[in-house]
Amino acid sequence: MEDEALGEASQALGGWVPYVWGTTTNLNGAPIGLMDTVCFLNGVAGHLGRGHVAAPGVLSTARVGSDPTFLGEKLWAHGGATVDGSGARVWQNNPVSAGATCFFGAHGSGGIWESSASTPEWWGVNDISPPVKIANLDPNHRRQCFLKGVSGGSTNWGVDTGFARVVEVTFTNSSHPTTGWYIESNLTHLQQFGGRVRVEAGCMDFPVGTVFTADDESASQGDTTFTIASQPGIKACALTGIQGIFQSFDWNNGAVIQWPDEIDGTWKLKLSAGKKAWWACAQ
Repeated sequence: MEDEALGEASQALGGWVPYVWGTTTNLNGAPIGLMDTVCFLNGVAGHLGRGHVAAPGVLSTARVGSDPTFLGEKLWAHGGATVDGSGARVWQNNPVSAGATCFFGAHGSGGIWESSASTPEWWGVNDISPPVKIANLDPNHRRQCFLKGVSGGSTNWGVDTGFARVVEVTFTNSSHPTTGWYIESNLTHLQQFGGRVRVEAGCMDFPVGTVFTADDESASQGDTTFTIASQPGIKACALTGIQGIFQSFDWNNGAVIQWPDEIDGTWKLKLSAGKKAWWACAQ
């Protein structure tokens, strides 16, 4: 777990900046955000079930994060690659699209959860990795954590009940020995196929007076659009979790938050059939 000294935002939520990016093979990423913004995923779509974790293989990835070559953050969205018999990279040409919402403020702590190999590997008996704590609770209730990245390889993201999310835990239990913010997932991988699920999340301490709303929605039949934030005033939203099969070659098949044209407009969530998403909005 990273340093718990999360930065405080120096101004009220006065705006937000959205981005979207999608490719099959681009590993460079798209520069987004500014030095004074913090970005989180607001959408994931396409196929996360191709690729190999061992270099020169590549996991399918939708991720926003820092890059030493750029002062702000970058948005990565690309398909996966396997390794052939000669050790060369072989792209699978699966599409991955990712969106980001950037808030004005300072970065907080974050972390990564990784799947465990099923045992015995061939039969896929689940050995689920435990939740990973990434932040303490904020006594002032100004802290909110969101997804920053999801990745997968061969055979991953093929179960409709498979989820990845970041949650606030206010009561302890056997999986969460202390209160705080945790990344958790029920996904596993088969070692012999080279897949691996990675889930990344980050946190931000928002300005005094920020009001949060959070919920989840599911789409059982066909694409469904939900209104998630329509109250007056400036607000912005990002994902805290996704669930479902993410193995579509359709760029638009996924869980995507739709931002408004106006700074104080209505935010919506579009889900493809069989998908579920958790979200949070700050105002």
